Amino acid sequence: MQVQLITPEKIFFSGQAEMVTAPGTEGVFGVLPGHAPLISTLKAGLVNIELAGGEQKRFVVLSGLAEVNPEKVTILAEVAEDCSGMSSADVSTRLDAAKSAVDAAISDEQKKLAGQKLIMAEAIVEALKAA
Repeated sequence: MQVQLITPEKIFFSGQAEMVTAPGTEGVFGVLPGHAPLISTLKAGLVNIELAGGEQKRFVVLSGLAEVNPEKVTILAEVAEDCSGMSSADVSTRLDAAKSAVDAAISDEQKKLAGQKLIMAEAIVEALKAA
């Protein structure tokens, strides 16, 4: 089935996949070719795209929307990041930096951005645990 993961800035993934799992607000859901039509809001978490041959593409999204039909999955995410090649050390450093940014934030905008970075870092930690 065709899969696209899109943010306002760019297309993170576009290609054929065997299966997709996504973090719906009502729980994680999986999609196989021929799936019934579905629209779901997404929460922060892991989008796992399984390609032919067992290869996997892993992305963390902050929030968004998934539209599923029998031949295609489209994920529109507010923010996404490829976490396929991240190490535990990278993620630990990033989590510490995000926590420091939250503590140092003064304005509402700084607090909002720091909070988003912290949510993404925590979602990446969880994604690596699930790997």
